[in-house]
Amino acid sequence: MIYAVRNEWETNEKLVLRYKKLFFQSRMITKLKFERYETQKPKKRKLREKAIVRNHYRELNSKVYF
Repeated sequence: MIYAVRNEWETNEKLVLRYKKLFFQSRMITKLKFERYETQKPKKRKLREKAIVRNHYRELNSKVYF
């Protein structure tokens, strides 16, 4: 749980901005979005296909620099 306590000198806008910063830095939003729907684990075939594509783009990226 994330909370922010208002300081004496702080305006409400600053408090909201500080809370939002803490919230997004905690990565809680990604967890909430991920758990919103039930998902299955990816199959071995899908994992392998993603690995092949990732490797392809890594090779293209390495060719640019060298």
